[in-house]
Amino acid sequence: MQINQATTNQQLAKQLITEPTAVFTALVPTITLQDFAQSTTVEGREAVIAAFDTFFHTAFVETAVEFNTLLADNHTATLSIVFSGRQVAPFWELPCTGRQLTLSIAIIFHFHGGQISHIKLYYDAGTLLRQLGLAL
Repeated sequence: MQINQATTNQQLAKQLITEPTAVFTALVPTITLQDFAQSTTVEGREAVIAAFDTFFHTAFVETAVEFNTLLADNHTATLSIVFSGRQVAPFWELPCTGRQLTLSIAIIFHFHGGQISHIKLYYDAGTLLRQLGLAL
């Protein structure tokens, strides 16, 4: 049985959250990650993998990812998750606070030629900063 492209796109999107280094070759070399909450853009395979690894595995411990929605077609995948963990290292130039975070995140993955070419990351920066004790 052949797996269709939409199913492959779903698997790659989910795997980038759970095992970012395992999907290195599934990213185009010039991939771009736009974090709209932080007004940050990351470019290139290594930098995007490092950003996902830091956010979901290194900067936080005792983590959990609840996958709410995962939709895909041949060109895009949309993922809605709730991420939680305790911050133990800096990320996105935010200092380590040791505090607990629970954050709803939406991620849109764009594919070209069967590889992830562009990622758009959406979450509420105010919620993130308040929970980490970095904002009122």
